[in-house]
Amino acid sequence: MTTPSPKKPVLPPGHHGHWLLGLNEHVKDPLGALVRAQRKHGDIAYFNTQQGPLYMLAHPDHAQRVLVDNARNYPAPDKRPSRLLGNGIFQSNGAFWLRQRRMVQPAFHRSRLVRMVEDLVLGTEALAERWEPSARSGEPLELLEQMRLLVPTLLGASLFSRGVYERDAGLQASVAFLSHKSHGSARDSLWKLALRRLGYPRSRRQQFDAATDALNASLYGLIAARRQAPSAGDDILGMLLEARDTQGEGMTDTEVRDELVSLLVGGHEATSVALTWTWYTLLSHPDVEQRVREELASVLGGRPPSSGEALQGLHYTRAVVEETLRLYPPAWQVMRRAQEDDEIAGFTVRAGSLVILPTWLLHRHASFWKDPERFQPERFLPEQKEQRHRHAWLPFGGGQRMCVGNGYTLTLILAVLATLLPRFQVRLVPGHPVTPVASNTYRPRFGLKATLHPAPAVARNDSPNLKAVSS
Repeated sequence: MTTPSPKKPVLPPGHHGHWLLGLNEHVKDPLGALVRAQRKHGDIAYFNTQQGPLYMLAHPDHAQRVLVDNARNYPAPDKRPSRLLGNGIFQSNGAFWLRQRRMVQPAFHRSRLVRMVEDLVLGTEALAERWEPSARSGEPLELLEQMRLLVPTLLGASLFSRGVYERDAGLQASVAFLSHKSHGSARDSLWKLALRRLGYPRSRRQQFDAATDALNASLYGLIAARRQAPSAGDDILGMLLEARDTQGEGMTDTEVRDELVSLLVGGHEATSVALTWTWYTLLSHPDVEQRVREELASVLGGRPPSSGEALQGLHYTRAVVEETLRLYPPAWQVMRRAQEDDEIAGFTVRAGSLVILPTWLLHRHASFWKDPERFQPERFLPEQKEQRHRHAWLPFGGGQRMCVGNGYTLTLILAVLATLLPRFQVRLVPGHPVTPVASNTYRPRFGLKATLHPAPAVARNDSPNLKAVSS
């Protein structure tokens, strides 16, 4: 009896030539390359890259296969422990990642989020006080920069309790540098990419090392002081110190440090960008902004939220944030690596290949989103959310490795909006280019310039108008 020959792999259409032929396009415009591939080849396409075979999978069913149904075959790409992030949950894999994830997750349970809101509001009110002179003078502010200054302060309050972050100048300076001054652009030329690979410019490397050393000194100092205190504290640092794995073992100082950095530095930029895009969608749609103001007046009575329970009544405002994350997802792609051959949509995904789930494309898939380029918050009101493919909206990823801080991020954005909108009318500066760029995050390349004005009076309305909004 003859043994049947193995099935010949069927590769998707796409770029099968030498990786050098497509390198320039991917370096200059990685998202654009995926958009063009979908238009030309459909939801699954193949690229031969310098990192080996790469598959673009742009259908929600593909995302479900990779992130849930066959997730064991698609771990996150291996990352070596880095000088900055260490081996926290953003870097680690396997059994160690699962242990750390289980120990970190309770810090973001809903009951803890509710208790964090007061500090989020107080930190945002401090920003509002700094905004008052600009509101009187009409001097423009750059909102992305403002959000990059605000978010680590709020994260610091949640991680270390209120006031600790503000009192530690070294911690503030190192986070400021590591979080946004070190961001590069996806349009860097090839020679700049090569220089970075070789470790140049040296001055930037020295600055990075100095900022990392300062960050470590601050964090290890906070950890040591907290271990010696009578109580671990009712903040995320305290919870990490008290966490125990299934064997009853706690985290080492290094493991606690790595998770703090993952949350503080790793989560800061994406949250700042998400807040900036939320301002943009509100300011670009005055009718939506008005309905948000009406809901804030109705639910909160014109006052900042006093608790997490108050935020839970902001259904329309939350829908605005979620629709913003659909059109402008800071994490615009999810990457995995196939361990064994798999078959998706009739095509072979070869073992060892990189797989990209382009969140940006999933959020615009015409089979799952009616008029996908239209900004329509009503898509995310409860009755419509129930009908959606659960993997058509993945701003925080999906499956086991969904972002551990997804609920915290939404809570933070709602707290910021609920605190600032009743005090200010924010208006875009005419003529300032709002040009998205897909780099480490999907963000406005030139920021977002706006002027501040006193907020208009809003009559309390117990039934805000939630009819469909067109762009």
